[in-house]
Amino acid sequence: PYTTLFRSEDIVNYSKKMLRRSNKYDVLTSSNITLRKANMNDLEDIYNNVWSSKTLWKNMLWEPSYNKDESLSRLERTIIYQTNTYSYFITLNGTGEVIGFVGIEEIEDNIYEDAGICICEKYQGLGYGKEVLSILKKLVFDSFNGNKFLYSCFLNNEASEKLCLSQGFKYY
Repeated sequence: PYTTLFRSEDIVNYSKKMLRRSNKYDVLTSSNITLRKANMNDLEDIYNNVWSSKTLWKNMLWEPSYNKDESLSRLERTIIYQTNTYSYFITLNGTGEVIGFVGIEEIEDNIYEDAGICICEKYQGLGYGKEVLSILKKLVFDSFNGNKFLYSCFLNNEASEKLCLSQGFKYY
């Protein structure tokens, strides 16, 4: 339903970013979770835990999927999208269950912003958000030598605001 037009300089800048991207950042692990690229085996978890949720989408920029066929198409698009981005599924160590998704993008040289952090309801409040944000901060500042990391949330998302403040971000 959307048409995107690219200027030639946008394509050049996008190509430069892709050249800098390295596969060594395709899997990021901490003590309880792993951020990794999506695969076709993730359909059940991502559909049941995230995409079919009637409440998660209110704090995100997407709408729920209402059936598995729609989710299968969404997963195929996600796999392609994640190929050349710093976007990941969040999985539990041990079980590999997909409990959410996250991403970052470079918006200017050495300035990064989150592309959304989503954790399914049954795993919220257990510290996984802090762990995700810690992984992202390490990626931005230690691996990429970033100068700034912008984290955003909707005004009514109190849990995300608390996460922001607990990780040393300033809330505006």
